[in-house]
Amino acid sequence: MTSIVTIILVMAALLQLVAAVLALRAIPRSGRYRYPWIALSLALVLMIERRIVPLYDVRDGIANLTDALFALLISALMIFSLIGLDRLLRAIRRDQEQLARLAITDSLTGLANRRHLFAELEREVRRASRSRQPLSVLMMDLDHFKAVNDQYGHAVGDQVLVAMAGRCLARLRTTDICGRIGGEAFVALLPDTDADGAAIMAERLCSDVGEVPLADTAGGPLAVTISIGVATYHLPSLPVDEAAGGNAVGHAQDLLRCADLALYQAKASGRNCVQGYVGDSATIDQIVAGAGE
Repeated sequence: MTSIVTIILVMAALLQLVAAVLALRAIPRSGRYRYPWIALSLALVLMIERRIVPLYDVRDGIANLTDALFALLISALMIFSLIGLDRLLRAIRRDQEQLARLAITDSLTGLANRRHLFAELEREVRRASRSRQPLSVLMMDLDHFKAVNDQYGHAVGDQVLVAMAGRCLARLRTTDICGRIGGEAFVALLPDTDADGAAIMAERLCSDVGEVPLADTAGGPLAVTISIGVATYHLPSLPVDEAAGGNAVGHAQDLLRCADLALYQAKASGRNCVQGYVGDSATIDQIVAGAGE
């Protein structure tokens, strides 16, 4: 009897130790529940002592099989509970990460959505102001996209939009940011890229989209073209303190407006082409004036 009780108590102590280790290892994953989880971990560590003390009683000739089995059961239940809680924490974290992605991602194309793209543009404007490096924006629009939806249906139209997103991602650099801002309109942010570099990138994107059909229909492959407006932002004449502390929101809006003007010119020029403007100041009047040159 004594040996059986000893074995059971040792198993209970080991399981209690495992439970404490599992709790301690889960602390980095507990997030905002960290402090309650730390308290639980400390409680489990302290309870190890409650599993070791009965071993001294057995040594003194006091052996209680019922208490030993009860201790073993409690330790085992703790482990199963901790495993379940850890899985729950992992599931919560996965759900939170998925919700965070959904909040910044266009559900159809997987690109950045409008809100996230504008937030990234403001951040890049601040960075460009501090580093005195140029920042270029490509405003892209699929030509005659309404006719695609009207003739082939919205399912084919969605296929075109997804393929367009794929072409953009395949051509752009990993440091570039591409998003869909609504309908058939896309925007790409090109950090550390001057007007010439942005124009080259835009021409390549035009070729990538126009030369290979974007969708298959009952009537055969569907070829689509895009028009692109290019705008470039830099602050060569402002002091560093003034540039870094300027109105990033206003500068970002100005830059988008300039790119939009360039896009309208591309549409007016017959579509399937690139038009570019360069804004070289933080003020809207000077940027728009530069866009009209």
